[in-house]
Amino acid sequence: MNCIEITSEKQLLQTGLFPNQKKLRWYLLLHFIDKRGEPAGCWALREDLFTVGMDCSTATIGRYLKELDYQDYTVQNSNLGRVVTPSGKAYLRDMDERLERALMQSELSRNVKVTTFDELSDLLIARRALEAKAAGLAARHADEVGLKRLCRSLEAHQATVQHNDDPTEPALDFHTVVAEISGNRFILSVLNMLIYEERRMEAKMETLVTRERGRIYVKEHEEIAAAICAHDARRAEELMDRHIAVLCAAVEEQRNEN
Repeated sequence: MNCIEITSEKQLLQTGLFPNQKKLRWYLLLHFIDKRGEPAGCWALREDLFTVGMDCSTATIGRYLKELDYQDYTVQNSNLGRVVTPSGKAYLRDMDERLERALMQSELSRNVKVTTFDELSDLLIARRALEAKAAGLAARHADEVGLKRLCRSLEAHQATVQHNDDPTEPALDFHTVVAEISGNRFILSVLNMLIYEERRMEAKMETLVTRERGRIYVKEHEEIAAAICAHDARRAEELMDRHIAVLCAAVEEQRNEN
């Protein structure tokens, strides 16, 4: 039986899983029929749709149910109402899995939004755990193509520092490349989300101590890149851990000054 908790039509629309209102209503009708565990008719389903803020006439619901019958997702059970067919249950299981994943990703996105120095500090602590491991994996698994990409990213960072430009973007790009060549897509996905939020907050800050210390950080990046290129996983992991710890300390320093 269906266990997805749906609170509103808006909640579902925000997932981007439903190309149009018809497909959304098909899913909801299947969801509520399955949830009831017994044959359901238009009046009962109309009440169910009301609970998620959707007002449909019984005639409209009847039309959608006929379309679901045609798709072999539902079948009429004498005069008691519709039940979900095996094909309908398979469709519902697939949509539930996709919806659950989308809702979890949406919740994760909300939870990682950064608006304060305390949250930025927590974000960097999470980055520290992820990126130290990513650097070690990159040293073990990166191929020649990946290492060349890492070197190009480092060179872009070095050029920015030499020209006294804001080094934030090339510095973050270096960290992203390390995660990419680690070969671990889960680390990369989570890190991309964290870095996106960090960018958003830092872009709003007129003064940021990490911008002012670009010459120090680029040297640390050079050491990390050298360890990765030498396939020294232990040193790469240690250097990255130390580097992010320095960033954490800088943010803590600025937070205490404000």
